Amino acid sequence: MPTQFLLAQNGEKDILQQSYTPPSRQGTILFYIQDLQKATGINVSYSSSFLHLNKKVQLSGTEHTTGAVLNAILQGTGIQAAALNGKIFLLRESSQVQYYTISGFVKEMNSNELIIGASVYDPVTRKGTETNAFGFYSLQVPDTCQGVVFSHISYKPLFQRLPPPDDGQLDIHLETRGMLQTVVVNGEKEDVNAQAGYINMPVGYVSNFPALLGEKDVLKSLQLYPGASSSLESSSNLLIRGGGADQNLYLLDGVPLYHTGHLFGLFSIFNGDAVKDVSLYKDAFPARYGGRLSSVVDIRTKDGNMKEWHGSTTVSPVSASILLEGPIVKNKSSVSLSVRRSLVDVLYGSTLLNDYGKYYLYDVNFKLNQIIDNKNRIYVSFYKGQDKMFIRSENPIIQLFDDYNFDWTNITAAVKWTRVINPKIFSNTTATYSRFYNLFTQNSVIPLSFYDSLFVRGKGISRIRDIALRNETEYAVNNNHHISFGGSYTYHNFAPTAYHNNISAGEAMQRKAPIYYMSEFSAYAEDELSLLNDRLIVRPGLHFGALAQQTSFYASAQPRIMVRWKLPRSQYIQASFSKMTQFVHQLTTPVINLPTDLWVPSTENIKPEHAFSYSLAYQRQWSNQWRFNVNLYYKQLKDIVTTNTVLNIFDNSDLWEKKVIAGNGYNYGSEVLVEKTQGKLTGIFSYTLSWAWRQFDKLNAGKMFPYKEDRRHNLSLALKYRFNEKWSLSTSWKYASGAPFTLPVQIFPDFDWGRNIKGYLDERYSPFSTYQVNYLPYIARLNNYRLHAVHHLDIGATLNLGAEKRFHHVISGGLYNIYNRSNPFIVSFDQFSYFDNSDVYPLQLYQYSLFRTLPYLSYTFKF
Repeated sequence: MPTQFLLAQNGEKDILQQSYTPPSRQGTILFYIQDLQKATGINVSYSSSFLHLNKKVQLSGTEHTTGAVLNAILQGTGIQAAALNGKIFLLRESSQVQYYTISGFVKEMNSNELIIGASVYDPVTRKGTETNAFGFYSLQVPDTCQGVVFSHISYKPLFQRLPPPDDGQLDIHLETRGMLQTVVVNGEKEDVNAQAGYINMPVGYVSNFPALLGEKDVLKSLQLYPGASSSLESSSNLLIRGGGADQNLYLLDGVPLYHTGHLFGLFSIFNGDAVKDVSLYKDAFPARYGGRLSSVVDIRTKDGNMKEWHGSTTVSPVSASILLEGPIVKNKSSVSLSVRRSLVDVLYGSTLLNDYGKYYLYDVNFKLNQIIDNKNRIYVSFYKGQDKMFIRSENPIIQLFDDYNFDWTNITAAVKWTRVINPKIFSNTTATYSRFYNLFTQNSVIPLSFYDSLFVRGKGISRIRDIALRNETEYAVNNNHHISFGGSYTYHNFAPTAYHNNISAGEAMQRKAPIYYMSEFSAYAEDELSLLNDRLIVRPGLHFGALAQQTSFYASAQPRIMVRWKLPRSQYIQASFSKMTQFVHQLTTPVINLPTDLWVPSTENIKPEHAFSYSLAYQRQWSNQWRFNVNLYYKQLKDIVTTNTVLNIFDNSDLWEKKVIAGNGYNYGSEVLVEKTQGKLTGIFSYTLSWAWRQFDKLNAGKMFPYKEDRRHNLSLALKYRFNEKWSLSTSWKYASGAPFTLPVQIFPDFDWGRNIKGYLDERYSPFSTYQVNYLPYIARLNNYRLHAVHHLDIGATLNLGAEKRFHHVISGGLYNIYNRSNPFIVSFDQFSYFDNSDVYPLQLYQYSLFRTLPYLSYTFKF
């Protein structure tokens, strides 16, 4: 609205019409006011509290009077020029409140590490926002705003007085909290962005509670919260609300991962030394995420200290790790490098090699962070994880007749370019590479007769390779309106099964495994609106995905919506709906998380999987110390796949598609969380009541049956008490209902197995076929039995020495499974025999337990 001129006295010469030509077409408001006063001798009176003197303006060149110039430089400000007693007064309209945008990055004071999820909050208007995944924020404040509060759970809050508008980016540095405050939750952060179905876990939280063998694991820490569990005791295999492990989207610095387990899933590939931030979405998925059905686990690694060099080394009973980070050019570029390697083969190599076999693993995380200018930054990240396992046939404990070698590798790389286009628009462009490679070799001796044997050397390879380009853009229209949009392209190269051996084609049929070259496209848009004075938040979004290959094309529109209503006394009600589509599938073994699980794409015969997720939640917080959440959810799954065979999935003598059937699923339940987040005593209590059903036309006579990951009850209780800055004591107790198990109604002896065809049946062979009877089970229905419940009590203690000094020591110790509970790890029907075949045990159901009471002690040295 153009500025109007006010004349207080009709008889006075209109000084607003006095001739004046500015010396330049560009300048600040202050520049033109000062020049006008100097050139005309007219005093201009104003208040700098509401007039943005440093705001840059552009004139057209047609302004040649004092009034015309003031009209141009005050355009749209709601400020009027009034002539009175030979002076010009710049007066503000009482109904006008002017806003301007502050933006910048929030960093850690000691390292310049960017802080994710920091709150930026105007205490007067009670408007706020959060820093994004790259530490950037954008907030509109009124011109009367004196300052803004910056806070984060791990840092001391800071009240920052605001500089004049247009004074450039406002970068903030926060100071780390003291040891007793590391789990304080800032109440204002709850008002900004805290939602049901979402967990953001600072990496320091990982070390709060006892861990198996002292190995701190981010995925196991997430399992303390409701709706998140594991398939096996102390496994890092993350199951969300009855979904399978393959239905989780794992992102490491924005790069998708296809296998996240070390040592059969007992530990995850995410090295705690390298991780900076962990986010888990269980529902209300932001539109930028797609490709999986159950959850999104978004993990960001450390950028590297930009001020000085630091490092740490940790030794536990099973591994050793080292972290080194520091500046290449101070406050301009930094590097972070972390390496972890198992010590099992080093410390216990000779004994384990003879009895079980050889195993080792390692991880390497590398990240380069380069600041181009205050608006542009480049990140380069790299990860490689390797597992190697060799089992010899001669070992006395695992009685095998073959030599086995497993070798699986994850490699990821990413180049990110972040750009602040203007104070309201932030863009992130990423190029990524991901590769999962699994090698399996087998040396077998097959007896053909009493005098002759066949030596078979087999080699199986499964591989996935992705190359992708993605852009994400955020636009803060104002404090009540945020828009995000973007898109991506991914080139997939799948080689699911490739097995060959030294046997000629005349003795065994071999067929070249198929290789799939595919293109995946995605685009998304999301709009977040804050209505009714921030009492109502509505976030609609749409994610579009498509998969194209030579023989098939699939496209999916996936709507999302989240509605959040704020009630008095820090209470919230939230409802959400999400449709998710998954274009890739995992064919799994029925027992443990082996790397032989194969990832396969949707094809002409195998459709994509779909999930329709509904949730309703209530939240309440008391005095910034206690938090209570209850969540109800229902999820319908369509076209989910499973295998209809237990044959070797590396066997490509037939197409893998013939081993796959599709069906439907239903997951529903409720979750309760009570959390104390402040004080010397902190803790978590979580409980999940859930059901997970599956239905396949070709299985179980087409009737629904409990899914293998169905757990009726899941309960976690974890407490931590800090005596002082040195000593802390923690304990945790976990309980999970028994897993579903298929128990035959009757078992019949198969006499043909041993007597008629001497052990040859469907490519199976028994060396004891003359003495050992094979059995055929009669199964009435699937998963008709429950195994024993899994529960264990753990305790741990931590001693911090020299926390405020250059050299810092951390000693952690504890006991896992204090009351020596024998939890089922593998349950199977087995029939044992001595080597001389003189005695054969009857067929029985055996339960194998992996962990009893285990002590641990770990040491960390920081410098």
